[in-house]
Amino acid sequence: MTRAFVLLICHMTKIAATLILLILAGCAAQPPASDLYHSMHEHPESFVVVAVGNAKDASYAHAGSTLRGYDSGNRYTQSAQARRTLKQLAREYQLQSVSSWPIDVLAMQCVVFKPTGNIEMELLLTKLQRDPRVMLAQPLQAFATNSSSSLPADAQDPVARDNKDYTSLQNGMRRMDVDDAHRWSKGRGIRIAVIDTGIDSAHPDLQGRIAAIRNFVDADQAKFSSDRHGTAVAGVIAASANNRTGIVGVAPEANLLALKACWQLYANRDDARCNSFTLAQALASAIELHAHVINLSVVGPTDPLLAALINKAQSAGIIVVGAADAESRSLFPARLPDVIGVSAMEQPVAAPQIVNAPGRDVLTLRPGGHYDFSSGSSIATGEVSGAVALLLASHPSNTLSSDQLRQLLLHSTEISSIDKFSSINACVALSALLKLPGCNHIGMESGAAAIR
Repeated sequence: MTRAFVLLICHMTKIAATLILLILAGCAAQPPASDLYHSMHEHPESFVVVAVGNAKDASYAHAGSTLRGYDSGNRYTQSAQARRTLKQLAREYQLQSVSSWPIDVLAMQCVVFKPTGNIEMELLLTKLQRDPRVMLAQPLQAFATNSSSSLPADAQDPVARDNKDYTSLQNGMRRMDVDDAHRWSKGRGIRIAVIDTGIDSAHPDLQGRIAAIRNFVDADQAKFSSDRHGTAVAGVIAASANNRTGIVGVAPEANLLALKACWQLYANRDDARCNSFTLAQALASAIELHAHVINLSVVGPTDPLLAALINKAQSAGIIVVGAADAESRSLFPARLPDVIGVSAMEQPVAAPQIVNAPGRDVLTLRPGGHYDFSSGSSIATGEVSGAVALLLASHPSNTLSSDQLRQLLLHSTEISSIDKFSSINACVALSALLKLPGCNHIGMESGAAAIR
């Protein structure tokens, strides 16, 4: 090998190394996906959601077909026209694509953008909303769960963990006369989509209750199973009735679809947050999975994208049950037409058509095989979703309209002569539907009307 050839090789190696450094520098100039991921969680007000038309014949991936978090760029299949339109919008409005996903049921491609220009957010959204290429443009909005547990994560259970039956501690179940209701229905075959945090599917009281799992927040399975809020809500809905341990859910023979769209904020508390994009993916997945009921134990601002998906779910015959928080100024999604809004009976919401259920110190599940007392409208919402499952399972073809269900629940509501709180009575509602007598009454009955 000649000296000249060796020098040439060394020179080419230096050039290659320089090119690699330049490429790495260029990559470093772009915020890594993990930074944007955390920023979307912590500062949703800095992002926008934009949707453009996407051809129905595009080859879509199913919502949540893989465990993943936010991706930089467009990993999911979209039509060529949608791709071109989004690139044009990104260039013209100085937008950086953070995550893109086709919403098949709405025939649109939905994208979270990070604005990179100096234009004010309100003006940017106005311009996007007026652009004829854009189907939808809105802020990325935050939503919150509403429940609190009695004990921190490292405290002892409120009941001993010795495989005992703790149903005697379920005062809310007695208040709703669920035991009597179980003579006629336990919710068999009803699919309830729990759009929430993750759920501990290995909990003894949830084994066999989880029919599907999707994660729209991250790929952390350990965190999914240790999430508290979703586990608590799942427990009041469908904890097993035949394992002779723990508690019993309102609809213990229903099947749960665990759709994680919210993330837990603290290791030892129930508090969780969601955003427009994660909730939209979960709602689309619930429709794809043919849920009978969608439980939304979250509250937040009015959201056009979520409203459109809820309306689509309802047009498919899915019953949507949403939390109504007495301390929140917003009643979304509970105040949407045909959504069954729920408040805790101890803090009722002064709004028409809102139903009440027990929401204070309700015994339910905690991850790791534990139990705890939980409070809030999130828990009451889960109880009403369970009651809806009992009614649907008792009706031919599992079909009742949201208005029929709401009227059954409202007419079953009883006022306790002890504390003056009003709550639905699951047995009275079933009795009215089936036209069968035989329910206990814990207070003054306000009337029950059969739905014909």
